[in-house]
Amino acid sequence: MRTDADLAGAFKDGDDRAFAILYDRYKRSLYVFALKMLSEADAANDIVQDVFLRVYEKRRQLDYPERFRSWVFAIARNRCLSHLRQSRKRVPLDEAPDEAITVAASADGIEAEEDLRLIRLALAELKIEYREVLVLREYQDLSYREIAEITETTESAVKSKIFKARRALHETLKPAFAGRR
Repeated sequence: MRTDADLAGAFKDGDDRAFAILYDRYKRSLYVFALKMLSEADAANDIVQDVFLRVYEKRRQLDYPERFRSWVFAIARNRCLSHLRQSRKRVPLDEAPDEAITVAASADGIEAEEDLRLIRLALAELKIEYREVLVLREYQDLSYREIAEITETTESAVKSKIFKARRALHETLKPAFAGRR
């Protein structure tokens, strides 16, 4: 199996098959990221298509093939932020499709439908800058370094935003989950 760096290098050199493999590897995770950022399935699909169009058009600008994942998520992030600025309307996460907030089974067992609804509401309350780093870390499993590259900030700033996002979620959800211990 070829690594992302190998594929990105081949793609940069004109190998369209490498592009197709990268597309298959990343389309789902980019869709989930865009869906969590925008809470609109159609917009998320459009973002993914736009991201890969831009990736194809800008392949010669990929100076570090080993950073393909950070590069493609940075493009997706910028497209999501542009969409939010242009639309000036956001679909609240409590109206978003369920896959926009699906939570994997955890040690806490947060699986019930009511719990998911509460999490949607809490995520909707987060500032977009907190939501994006939390989604990249918790749902896309990106490292702090990768998130810093994507958001064009420092690792310490990313850690701080994630800490603040988690604290805000905790404070919002604490009353709902207080009696469950």
